[in-house]
Amino acid sequence: MSDNNTIRMSRVLCDFLVLVLIAIPLLVFHEFVPPYRRGFYCDDETIRYPYRPSTVTRQMLIVVGLLIPIILILATELFRTLAWEKKCEQEFKTYQVRNHSVHRLIVRLYCFIGYFFVGVCFNQLMVDIAKYTIGRQRPHFMDVCRPSVGYASCTEPDKYITDFTCTSQDKKMIHEAQLSFYSGHSAFSFYAAWFTSLYLQARLFRPLFSRLLLPVIQFLLFGGAAYVALTRVSDYKHHWSDVLVGALMGSAIGIFVALYVAEVFKRREIPSCGSPNEFGLIRMDRPDGGSGAPNGNTSTVVSTQHVIVSDIDPANQRLKMKSKDDHGMVHPDQVRPHFIEINHL
Repeated sequence: MSDNNTIRMSRVLCDFLVLVLIAIPLLVFHEFVPPYRRGFYCDDETIRYPYRPSTVTRQMLIVVGLLIPIILILATELFRTLAWEKKCEQEFKTYQVRNHSVHRLIVRLYCFIGYFFVGVCFNQLMVDIAKYTIGRQRPHFMDVCRPSVGYASCTEPDKYITDFTCTSQDKKMIHEAQLSFYSGHSAFSFYAAWFTSLYLQARLFRPLFSRLLLPVIQFLLFGGAAYVALTRVSDYKHHWSDVLVGALMGSAIGIFVALYVAEVFKRREIPSCGSPNEFGLIRMDRPDGGSGAPNGNTSTVVSTQHVIVSDIDPANQRLKMKSKDDHGMVHPDQVRPHFIEINHL
């Protein structure tokens, strides 16, 4: 977009082209690149677990992992547009595509959902690079592969076996059995949880009906991610270290994309027409531990200053301060960047 808020279609097409180019290596990995072929010790019990179907399948993870963040982003932007910003329409930018106006809701959805999908591609690309480069066997490798050497009997437990062939006929399962490190399920679920939680924290800048609602949603996101990750261990799909690394990598990418690529906190867009009491001011006590006048003197006049967010630019740095004296008169005061309530004796 240019400085006059005109959206250029060439920029939009370029965005989609970049997204497609990022996705091409994913297709190359899955269709044409064989995983690194590792050997094994025949007495290695960590790869002799039975094969079990996944509690959370790949298809289920993709549908749920993409659908929930998109629904939350859509609901958040709709709520902001129809409820919080209804009285402050004039404070927000208007956008143009050629001779047609575009509502800011469409631009916001394009921005945040687009960045989310870019992060999904980044995350999966890192997963595939690790999987196909390391080629670690899954815990059910022996049950799926049934190698010609070391499966039925283990006469030389200290020998590292590299010359073997899988006797199983299911080539796809044999291929998947060599892609244990690191867990793509864990990485994707924690990426989605971190990106969505940080997005909600930034965009829902004041309490949503209840102060507990947003933390509960964020907790459910991380609880779901943890459940997905733990099932990969209980289903014998990954070693615990694969799941741990996947959770860490997904978290790191989710935080990076949300804070430094999508810049969700710089795009908060807090309007100035909100209620001054919706942020919940925190009272600052006296240094000596008291909260009133010294020596029990209750006749001292106390002046209370309230800080109210009234900025509408993305960084939200401009604050206005109002001061109220003992007569109830309100007058403007200097700017101070503190969300506090200060008592002056």
